[in-house]
Amino acid sequence: MDTIVGLGKTGCGIADELTSYPEYRIYKIGPDHPAQGDFEVEECPDIETYENSLETPDISSYLRNIKKEDEVLFIIGGGEPISGMSLKILQQISHAKLNVLYISPDRQVSTHDQCRDDRIVGSVLQEYARSGKIERIYLVSRSAIEDLVGDVSIRQYEKTINNFISYVVAMINYYDHTDGLIDNRSPLSRLSRIATFGVSSLDDNAPVSYLYDLSDCEQAHYYYGIPSEELENNSQLLRKIKEQTKGFGKEGVDTSFSVYSTTFDQSMVLALFHTKHIQAIS
Repeated sequence: MDTIVGLGKTGCGIADELTSYPEYRIYKIGPDHPAQGDFEVEECPDIETYENSLETPDISSYLRNIKKEDEVLFIIGGGEPISGMSLKILQQISHAKLNVLYISPDRQVSTHDQCRDDRIVGSVLQEYARSGKIERIYLVSRSAIEDLVGDVSIRQYEKTINNFISYVVAMINYYDHTDGLIDNRSPLSRLSRIATFGVSSLDDNAPVSYLYDLSDCEQAHYYYGIPSEELENNSQLLRKIKEQTKGFGKEGVDTSFSVYSTTFDQSMVLALFHTKHIQAIS
């Protein structure tokens, strides 16, 4: 991806975190109070009002510099009423290569209306991906991120969540546009357009933490970011990576890995999982 379009509180918050990566062009759309987007929309009470309030010529003008060759990541938080604008916005940039990052809310603390909006928008966007109208939808669960980042102060909560998501997205995007030292992945099925991320480590018996409970996974790819010094000096590293990837594998899942040299002090393991099956949002 080279272009980011954030919608609403969650979308604009993650887009803000991605501004630290100079390779992205950032667009933010949100109400003017509290300040969220560079493109301001009137704050509305519900999903239907948001959908009807968006002026197509105005949003088309704001996004006019997005070209056919651009690869766009559209970011939206499920359960936010402003998500009602999603399809209209995507229609204005349908000429580009569209991907969606959809953050599902913690349904245990969501209102009835938020759960309903999440179910409607999340299901429709998955159908758009399944039909090929968008390239891919990445599903992320807010509650899964909370479990990974641990306890944080209320003041730092949103920024911590947004920073974690933006980091995983940016690193995998970087790896996907970088030649790995080793890369044995197979081409993705053209139908496998529903995805999520995972994180792990090279520690012995380290588990994989999924950012969404993706059912019927069909393809899994593990990205190993290794400090250059360790790549140079650890003669057992490749054996360990192969053994770990084999241990992560599940029956019926096409599992692969790639290895990259990094300037970080420690190794990192990220993952991407794909399926062609619509995920139930309940």
